[in-house]
Amino acid sequence: MPEILLGLVVLVLGLWAVNSFSKADPKQAARVVRAIGGVAALAFAVFLLLRGEIGLAIPVGLIGLGLLGWMSMQPRDLFAAYFDRRAPGWREYAQSNAGAGSGTRPSSSGKMTEEEAYQILGVQAGASAEDIARAHRSLMKKLHPDQGGTTYLAARVNEAKDVLLRRHR
Repeated sequence: MPEILLGLVVLVLGLWAVNSFSKADPKQAARVVRAIGGVAALAFAVFLLLRGEIGLAIPVGLIGLGLLGWMSMQPRDLFAAYFDRRAPGWREYAQSNAGAGSGTRPSSSGKMTEEEAYQILGVQAGASAEDIARAHRSLMKKLHPDQGGTTYLAARVNEAKDVLLRRHR
């Protein structure tokens, strides 16, 4: 019985999409595709819930809601938030693999040097405490985890500020 109901939903959505695409401009077509994707994701989430797989049903359902525009977060942000909870440290792992071979490696001692700190904050050697604070704030607005950055990058920017401000004390 659930297979028949799911088949009818897919058929109705398909007919609606064909009708909409035949008359729509590209922006309207994109909205239709998002709507279909959102409804399909919600339907799949319900299917997963019925099978008892709540761990997968919740993120899939949230993605469906995001595609339908019922949430403020975008689907890519939902995936990131899901993996942040399920596998803390995945961003750092992905980042280290993406940067492999790029020539940018952390210092071997583990402690950040003043030179590295200046490079990270993008200030000249001998910059004032105000310039350091301004550069730090500007970077944190872009790299904070709440703004789509990573905890690793935010920690490096904070460490750079601390290293340089320690010199001013």
